[in-house]
Amino acid sequence: MATETEGLPATRVYRRPMAAGWWTGKRHYFLYVVREFTSLPLALWLLWFLYQVQQAQHRPANYHPPTSIAFVVFSAVVLLFALYHSITFLSLAGSILRFKVVEKPVPARLIVLAQFAIWAVASAVIAAVLIGFAR
Repeated sequence: MATETEGLPATRVYRRPMAAGWWTGKRHYFLYVVREFTSLPLALWLLWFLYQVQQAQHRPANYHPPTSIAFVVFSAVVLLFALYHSITFLSLAGSILRFKVVEKPVPARLIVLAQFAIWAVASAVIAAVLIGFAR
């Protein structure tokens, strides 16, 4: 794609050829692509969930939540994907976030542990609220 504009010499751009399965060559690349893929089934499940909420809101008397084995298995797989995505994201918090307390940097490990602790507390609160509503 060499072009000449306004008397300047033409430039060429090198495009390194990459095979379709480039991400399968190294474990790090593979896990990265799998992590990015986990958002697709999660998005599909969340769209389905929003549809179910709408159905329950508009026709509460006729609403029956899905109980098929296929749905339960899909939900379990999506839960594993969500956990994998969350764990890998929160593990990076120490590299991304930088805090200083009394002019001393907070250790990255402490930031990661704090992120996981907040996640655990939030999960416990949400579980308690959902169990409370179910009664």
